[in-house]
Amino acid sequence: MDRNDEHDDLSRALHDAVADVRPEGTLAQIRTRTDKVVPMSRRWLLPTLAAAAAMAVVVGGAFWLTKGDDAKPGPAAEGTATGSPSPSATATSPRAVPVYFVGDTPHGKKLYREFQTQQVCGTDDCLLKAATVSAISGSPTDPDYTAPWPSDTGLHGLSYDGDVLTIDLAGDLHDRPAGMSQADAELAVEQLIYSAQAGLGQGRPPVQLLLAGQHTDTILGVPSSEPLAAANPDDVQAMVQVDSPADGGDVSSPFTVTGRAATFEANVVWELRNGSTVVKKGFTTAQECCTLAPYSFQVSAPPGSYTLTVHDTDESGQGLPVDQDTKEITVR
Repeated sequence: MDRNDEHDDLSRALHDAVADVRPEGTLAQIRTRTDKVVPMSRRWLLPTLAAAAAMAVVVGGAFWLTKGDDAKPGPAAEGTATGSPSPSATATSPRAVPVYFVGDTPHGKKLYREFQTQQVCGTDDCLLKAATVSAISGSPTDPDYTAPWPSDTGLHGLSYDGDVLTIDLAGDLHDRPAGMSQADAELAVEQLIYSAQAGLGQGRPPVQLLLAGQHTDTILGVPSSEPLAAANPDDVQAMVQVDSPADGGDVSSPFTVTGRAATFEANVVWELRNGSTVVKKGFTTAQECCTLAPYSFQVSAPPGSYTLTVHDTDESGQGLPVDQDTKEITVR
């Protein structure tokens, strides 16, 4: 896969961010979709939908562990032909894999998104698998982020029937582990939901969590008997995020910074520092105010190692902490 193919992955994942905040379809279609969604804060039984999701896993027969080879084709979605994989399905190449991790903010722990370059086969199923596996057993590139799932967490299988995305987990995950708060457990579930949905690239379908092939009343102590909807991104995601460049990345001057922010009057401020010295600074505006929306700006700098900081502003004038994201980069 060439750079254009990797750019397509990134473009699709960036497009997925727009789906976070803008409902699609007619009012009737939206009502039809939301009738099938069970937010984590409000649950009721959906026996028919849950049974269909479970049957999709059984029929699909997909099974692998998180330690498996990403070069292998991912599970076939319902209705997809199964059989001998084509050479294009088994060959791997660098692809941008969207994964969410947890980071500290002035408002508590929130989700940050990374695009990790990984060797992944060329099918959509492989990208879904890569994002899901990275969410539960991978490591963030940015040292400011953490991975929330227990170390023995595995992936038993995946399926998507065009309506519900089913994730079958492996491990001792029914109860909340000692030392994990209820809030941390709920954020871990959101982190998995957001990562898998981003890898799927089909908007925000509800997610059914299974444990060892069976429906379970809880995952990490979080109710999970019915399909779960992703929480509002403005509630669980960091208010300022940098998508590119990645932490530890090498760039050529000038370089473009992209990300998402939910800030006062859409104001986004940035600095480029070499040690304690501010080399460049400036500001831009996100596409929308007060909700997570894309932003971008360009920076020119001489060769060297820098810390890029993107943040909002303290409108109180009291020196309160601001939402920010930082990236260590090298300009060549």
